[in-house]
Amino acid sequence: MHLRTAREGLVRQAPAPHSPTVTVFFGGDEDGTDVGLVAVTVPPGAGMPPHKHGGSDVILTPTSGRVRITKGEESIEVGVGDAALITKDEAVALTNPGDEEARVIVAAGPADFVAGIRAWPEPVTAAS
Repeated sequence: MHLRTAREGLVRQAPAPHSPTVTVFFGGDEDGTDVGLVAVTVPPGAGMPPHKHGGSDVILTPTSGRVRITKGEESIEVGVGDAALITKDEAVALTNPGDEEARVIVAAGPADFVAGIRAWPEPVTAAS
């Protein structure tokens, strides 16, 4: 048996203006797991342009706030207690339409999407 826990993870930011930060907990590295788990923090008004998930099916479930997922002309809002499935072939955009930060847990299988996130840059921080 191989048990692991993750309290802190690798933090990355999508390479797009005013984009979310992503904390990688599992997957996408040399450990060989078939699934990945990340937490996405989306500031109010921030989001991601249309994108695919690098060969992974993903399930998103907000733990705070809400996000809007858009595919073409179709869009849904997902809040705490909801979950959304996005298949590997779907291109979707993600935005936070609310006034508060949204936090979303994302499970990906296989973990290819998480491997791509690991290559993103570290978050940009404001100068002191």
